[in-house]
Amino acid sequence: MYERFFNLSETPFSIAPNPHYLYMSQQHNEALAHLVYGVGRDGGFVLLTGEVGTGKTTVCRCFLEQVPADTDVAFVLNPKVDVEELLATICDELSVPYIGDSITIKDYVDCINTFLLRQHGEGRHTVLIIDEAQNLSPAVLEQIRLLTNLETHEKKLLQIILLGQPELQDMFRRTELRQLSQRVTARFHLSALKEEEVAPYIYHRLSVAGSIDPRAIFPPPVIKRIYQISKGIPRIINLICDRAMLGAYAKESRVIEPAIINNAAKEVLGYEVYSPVPKLKYKWLPAVAGGMAGGLLMFAMSFWFISDGNHQLDEVSPANSGITEQGQDLIESPEQNKTGLAFEQEEAPPSTAILSPVEQALRDKAASGEEKPVDALEMADVYAKTSHWEEADAYTDLFSSWNRNYDPKKDGSACSFAEASGLSCLSKLGSLGSIKHYGLPVILRLYNDKGDERYVVMRHLGDQYADIYVAGEVRRVSLAQLDAFWRGHFSLLWRKPEDYFGPMSPGTIAPLSKWLSYQLDLWENKPEPMMGRSSYDDALVERVKSFQRHVGESDDGVVGSGTLIQLTRRVDDSVPQLLDSQRGS
Repeated sequence: MYERFFNLSETPFSIAPNPHYLYMSQQHNEALAHLVYGVGRDGGFVLLTGEVGTGKTTVCRCFLEQVPADTDVAFVLNPKVDVEELLATICDELSVPYIGDSITIKDYVDCINTFLLRQHGEGRHTVLIIDEAQNLSPAVLEQIRLLTNLETHEKKLLQIILLGQPELQDMFRRTELRQLSQRVTARFHLSALKEEEVAPYIYHRLSVAGSIDPRAIFPPPVIKRIYQISKGIPRIINLICDRAMLGAYAKESRVIEPAIINNAAKEVLGYEVYSPVPKLKYKWLPAVAGGMAGGLLMFAMSFWFISDGNHQLDEVSPANSGITEQGQDLIESPEQNKTGLAFEQEEAPPSTAILSPVEQALRDKAASGEEKPVDALEMADVYAKTSHWEEADAYTDLFSSWNRNYDPKKDGSACSFAEASGLSCLSKLGSLGSIKHYGLPVILRLYNDKGDERYVVMRHLGDQYADIYVAGEVRRVSLAQLDAFWRGHFSLLWRKPEDYFGPMSPGTIAPLSKWLSYQLDLWENKPEPMMGRSSYDDALVERVKSFQRHVGESDDGVVGSGTLIQLTRRVDDSVPQLLDSQRGS
């Protein structure tokens, strides 16, 4: 729509994995090198992980363009299959013939083995690529390992590339998959873009699309704002830039302005984004500002006293008394402050429930009246005191908020322990707005300026501050300070209903429908809650849509993890709250 307006030949910020638009950052070059190296070996596994939207699939598409002519590739895009379905998909991708509706796993493996031996005899190589591999079950992963047993005296006949989110790394640490982990010949984790890489990334895509002067469209200050919002995630960058160009086109502006970026981010992410905090250039500016304001007040009072009394002293407001730097107010009232620097007294919600150690610490801290956030130096100190290098260790603190005792060394995978405890893991990329929407305690992945990784648990989120659990104590930090260490990744636990096995769409027959009807009765404060029918009929769909609209979920009637999280934390008193209590609201 806007391509001609900006003199472009095509849309520059499509989220489709087009290798022509791949910006080869240092990380992407290294990731591609790992793929080439791994496949060039005599066999085994190559593991490429990364956050959602960091470009794993795009790197793999670029790799496919470099595959030699003597190599056959099977690309599996939907790994949510059982063993038989996976083997059938591999056969289909490699054009391996198989006959019969009652074919067994052994039959599939024999067909694949025969094909690989024939390929080897003809001097050809075979590569299997599985995207979104974190969705593979342990049984399917074990069968994939067995496929690598197909070998000659010199080399393995099948080389395998697994692409997945960070959870895939946790899966490979499981005891039952240790044999699979030992066969990984190359591993690489693809992180988000650094701040200095965002501008080259955006300008590269605009240049490929035909732009002569990309900097004229996205000025440097706008680029910085995009990084602050996106945390360097390429997919989010693409979505924001695409929507921003559409917004500029609607305003007939050929230059993207910060206001357009903010509106685009709100439309893409679904919530307001925090404005960047203006940094003080000199530490003595607040003192000077206070001194000047006091001096002006004394001068005005003196002038009033020596006048004839007919002049009245104008009211002094924060808006007209602050010192500005680059046109921005450095001193603001809490009502004017949109950056998260002002603090408001919040009362802890009354509760008679038994409190966990973390909750009790939070309650004691609130009662003491400690509302002042730590300064930037102390935030760095908090980071230094964080002992959790691995996310699995941070789950110990997160489970404590659910009144569960978890020991990574004894209990194994956190998510497996959660499943056995009636809970489920969920990892996301987003902002503080999305965390606030979920309303549950979360694990935050933090980075310092050296790139060192730590994990902390957030137990309370206010408008201007957060309480995080560090080394056995609760520390309060301002959101602005926390944002300097956090790039958008968070993990949480939620209470998954026993009969939930995936999103439930209207018109389906599922046991969850009965449970859902009962929970909605509780939320609607019906005096006699009742179990409904197994059918997810029109009446129940409309009730779900009404609830979704009320809590800010998409009112599509599809009951997924988001809807269930919003419902359970409103009707189940045992669910820990990140915010002030919203039960029944």
